[in-house]
Amino acid sequence: MTSPATDTKRPPKDPAISPPSIAAHDEALVRDAFDDIALLVGSIAALHNLDDDLLWTLMKRLDRIRVKLLRNLLGGTSREDFEPSALRPPRTHAAVDEFLARNRGRMGE
Repeated sequence: MTSPATDTKRPPKDPAISPPSIAAHDEALVRDAFDDIALLVGSIAALHNLDDDLLWTLMKRLDRIRVKLLRNLLGGTSREDFEPSALRPPRTHAAVDEFLARNRGRMGE
């Protein structure tokens, strides 16, 4: 009989295998990039008087991305957080579509 806290679906951890980790310098680069993004979003919000609820939603989603990225880079296990499904597909601005295309193609680096 197993304890209720024991997850029987997950294989036991092998202490000989250590999870991959990133250097402190690389982690600092990721955190600095997220600081820059947050400051950029905050500046845009202030200059264009964006709705407060919109800004809170955006920052919460950015934080989820940050946590997921750092967890993956630091070798942590991903969590299956509940994500409500959208009734409609998300719409994006043409500038966002262009950025995503350039990011996928490593353009401008």
